[in-house]
Amino acid sequence: MTDYEIEMELEAALEALPKENPPVNLSDWNSGSDYKEKLASVVKLGKKSDLFDYQYFFPDCIKKDLAHKLGFSDEAYENSFFAPVSQSTLSIVTLAIFLKKHNQKVGIVEPVYFSVQSCVDDIGIPYRLFSDYMENINSTFDAEELLQSDCTAFWFTSPVNSCSIYFKERVTKGIQKLLDAGKIVILDESLCVNGYELSRVFGVQENLLYIYSPHKALGLQGIKFSYVVCHTKYYDDINNLEDIYGGSLCYSCQEGARHFVSKNFDDCRDVYTAFWQDNFLKVKNIVKNYDFARISPETFGHYAMIFIRCAVDDASFVEAMKRLMKEKGYFVYPGILQGFDPEKCFCFRINMLLNSNDIENGLKAVLEYIKNTEK
Repeated sequence: MTDYEIEMELEAALEALPKENPPVNLSDWNSGSDYKEKLASVVKLGKKSDLFDYQYFFPDCIKKDLAHKLGFSDEAYENSFFAPVSQSTLSIVTLAIFLKKHNQKVGIVEPVYFSVQSCVDDIGIPYRLFSDYMENINSTFDAEELLQSDCTAFWFTSPVNSCSIYFKERVTKGIQKLLDAGKIVILDESLCVNGYELSRVFGVQENLLYIYSPHKALGLQGIKFSYVVCHTKYYDDINNLEDIYGGSLCYSCQEGARHFVSKNFDDCRDVYTAFWQDNFLKVKNIVKNYDFARISPETFGHYAMIFIRCAVDDASFVEAMKRLMKEKGYFVYPGILQGFDPEKCFCFRINMLLNSNDIENGLKAVLEYIKNTEK
């Protein structure tokens, strides 16, 4: 089954069930009610943004503060262009068209956010997928494989999509080799927890472009904004493309930018960190009871991938999830929906911003199903 077929079949099964008490999707993007309640009691917005005029940039008085909080020095700020849009999908579209206009062949280091491959397909950009790394990227990444390919640009996602695994020295040194060889490198850090940005490693370089969306990691989707950050060399390209495809900034993302540079953002990040880390301990304690399952100890964020050391057929798994929806009130999406190749290793994502009782009960239900099918 394709990822689309799996998603549509599970969605259809979900829609067919009573709406009063719907099953909990442990792989859902959204947070649970307990986390939302905790964060809502902390978050404070200034409500100072313009309701009326078109705005294409954030106020001058916070531009440098935004750069500093994303890890850029004063010197880097002077040599870079910060192009804001309302959300990171628009940044992905902008950079995909940028690559097309510069006649690039793109090496996509999987897994990536689901819209990346769709964008390069639809726009007609030649590309190659590099799928050998996944959650083991920090121990297996080989820049030489990329350098010896015919790709002229490379797309990375940090942290690793749906795994919350951040790049270590082996990967960052490899990326620098690509940049030194004159390759264009895109670092999509939309889900990066503030303070862990790769800007603190690489700074601003001529062929390096970043995507940021700091509220996305905290589950504050209503006030998120996105930045494309690039060297001033590409000012005209990126400014023009974001004007055409991104349009003006909405009120909520202007509020988000002001919030990001406030201390209250840091307070929200503290609530976020404490919540997912508490759930992570519970997840690890559950997983260790199943010798066929594992979770990366490098996980640092609220999305975690559970890897299964046994063969799991896609169609059978989908049928099982339909039954679990009805019988236990829980289900998960298989990792193919997040860009993981099921032929290499079956896996599924969990969101550790969900309610603790849902994570504990739901994860046990899914793992028990897999355990019983092994017999």
